[in-house]
Amino acid sequence: MKFEYIGKNSLKNIKYIIKEKNYKKILIFAGKKSFSNCGVENELKNILSKFQYEIFFKHSDLPEITDLKKFILKINNFKPNIILSIGGGSVLDLSKVANTLYNCKNIEKAIAENNYKLSKFCELIAIPTTAGSGAEATSNAVTYIENIKYSVEGTEIKPDYIIIDPNLILSTPKKIAAAAGMDAIAQSIESLLSKKSNYESVKYSIEALRYLLPFYENHINNANFESAYKMSFGALNAGRAINISKTTAPHAVSYPFTSEYKISHGHAVAITLTDFLKFNFTNISTANLKFDLNDRYKIIFDEFKVKNINELNNKILKFAKNTGLELDLKKLNISKTSQIDNILKGINQQRLDNNPIDLDIPTVRKILLSKIDS
Repeated sequence: MKFEYIGKNSLKNIKYIIKEKNYKKILIFAGKKSFSNCGVENELKNILSKFQYEIFFKHSDLPEITDLKKFILKINNFKPNIILSIGGGSVLDLSKVANTLYNCKNIEKAIAENNYKLSKFCELIAIPTTAGSGAEATSNAVTYIENIKYSVEGTEIKPDYIIIDPNLILSTPKKIAAAAGMDAIAQSIESLLSKKSNYESVKYSIEALRYLLPFYENHINNANFESAYKMSFGALNAGRAINISKTTAPHAVSYPFTSEYKISHGHAVAITLTDFLKFNFTNISTANLKFDLNDRYKIIFDEFKVKNINELNNKILKFAKNTGLELDLKKLNISKTSQIDNILKGINQQRLDNNPIDLDIPTVRKILLSKIDS
């Protein structure tokens, strides 16, 4: 990461970056709805009025392989000096992968088999329009191939610049904002419990929670510049945390909920967050980690201002209820054993392996079935 610009009017830094490097051709990747709704369109027209630029929009809700191929084709045809990636996590992930796998042959096979060589086409500026994914701060990106989630990882993936203007966050629809904010909270919690966590990731997780928790509900229900700033900064630090530690079981299980049943990512993570928090805590004596899992839960309890696991889970469930995130699988039209078995097929094993307590698919199945049997 070269520079981070956070705050009001931070978009103006685009012009300074381009002028300093004497860049001539700017390619903008964006989500069509967020691009027009968040107010960035007119501002960019003024900033880039004297430069050659093109805007290219994604089509799918998820970071699908079809859009990735289109992004790559656009890069190779337009040959930009710099890419502006403006949108939510899907846009940022697509841009990051396209910029580093632009010359990859048989890209589906390369990603599915984790057999690729990353090479950056040009510099990339990440400009998030949601407060939650943390994709602006991570050296990995998600791609879906035939409804299965894959992760492309490497230092080259990470954006060169981050520009966060809280004003761009204010127009995020409530449903999307609620899911994005919950994703950031879950990332912070999961990072603290991840097998790969370390001193630095713990520091980022705590800082993230201290920004996210006091402002989450108010931001979803009555957003203002201050809440957008706090949520954006919290999400950035959550992204920094998982960039080190990666996520755990709630994220591992979330992806098929999204790909198969079109439940947005952060919402899907929230569905099992309390279940796995309780499972890990109940089985804490079996942990074989480089750190004391009890200490990590104590940090989480302290940040949430609760005394025990039941109070923690009740607070998370209250967050979900008060921000409109439905967690009842039956109300989400998932009530059959066959649907649970379908979800199990799409679980991300990499993330499941990061869970502090070892998990296998039969155990996950039991946890998911209990949610439709109750």
